Amino acid sequence: MKFSINHSEAALALIQAGELQVDAVEWVDNLPLSLIAETRALFPGLAFHFHPGRFHRTQSWLAHLQDYLQACPQSPHVSVHLAPLPWLWTSAFMRRGRLLPGPLPGLSVRGFIRDVKWLQRSTDIPLILENMPALHPKRYLFESDPAVLQSVLEETGCNLLLDLAHARIAAQARGISPETYLSGLPLEKTAQIHLAGVRTGRDGRLFDAHETLTDEDYHLLNWALERTQPAWLTLEYFREDKRAVAEQVRRLQSYLDQK
Repeated sequence: MKFSINHSEAALALIQAGELQVDAVEWVDNLPLSLIAETRALFPGLAFHFHPGRFHRTQSWLAHLQDYLQACPQSPHVSVHLAPLPWLWTSAFMRRGRLLPGPLPGLSVRGFIRDVKWLQRSTDIPLILENMPALHPKRYLFESDPAVLQSVLEETGCNLLLDLAHARIAAQARGISPETYLSGLPLEKTAQIHLAGVRTGRDGRLFDAHETLTDEDYHLLNWALERTQPAWLTLEYFREDKRAVAEQVRRLQSYLDQK
């Protein structure tokens, strides 16, 4: 198992100083291509991976993907969200707090499977799908339903990007433990694990804060690693605290040594 970390100036500074060793840096597309090129010039021996996240079935998005894959040529796969809830519903809630009626779960899942197969035909790199959190505790839960994840992965032949923060949020929405929720997923298909610290919002619900990991996160990681064989373990920490980066990586190193 290899280890990667999301791009941050803190992580790069530690790598440059020889205080941090990783196998790759993971980039997302809200970071400009020019920054990736500049960073590659400074770290020519460091592998760069691209994590697209949400994808759209358009030729312009496909061209966008190819540009980033060219900038991150060591990407072992294309990792996108397993998100059958159409973007109209997702964006309405995330941007405006609106809960739109519908959609029909079965129709949405079938449409998503068609979109995934289109993307598979459009790229030579293997595709893996990332489990999603629950957008709302009572609505749209089919998107994170273990049976839906199982069906999509079987129908498309994709492996799983297991996001443990997302799993914690989906479990809370169902009133069950993260371990119980994860036990319903096809863990044998796990190709990569994403780690990020969740936090509790004012409404009492967990959200994906990309903060420092807690003891509960490390406990869940240990549980997951006993049941999976991922090729990659990735820390997603969206802060610029060098000490926190270094401490988390040091603690995660013990898990890497075990695998």
